[in-house]
Amino acid sequence: MFFFFFFFFFCSLPTRNEAFWKELDHVKGLWKNKKDLHVEQVGIATLFGLECFAWFCAGEIVGRGFTFTGYYV
Repeated sequence: MFFFFFFFFFCSLPTRNEAFWKELDHVKGLWKNKKDLHVEQVGIATLFGLECFAWFCAGEIVGRGFTFTGYYV
């Protein structure tokens, strides 16, 4: 089972790499033509960024043992 996980993971790396660069090129194109962006697109991108930040904060809180002040040492 352990072998299969790594085999399938390494087999999917080329397609993931290709998809990443396609997405990055798309974002660069949007940034170049930022005057053509619609409010809806900007709103969706903003909400996505806020969601990523919220998940980061939740992960930090879980990593600290569900405390807001710091780690228990």
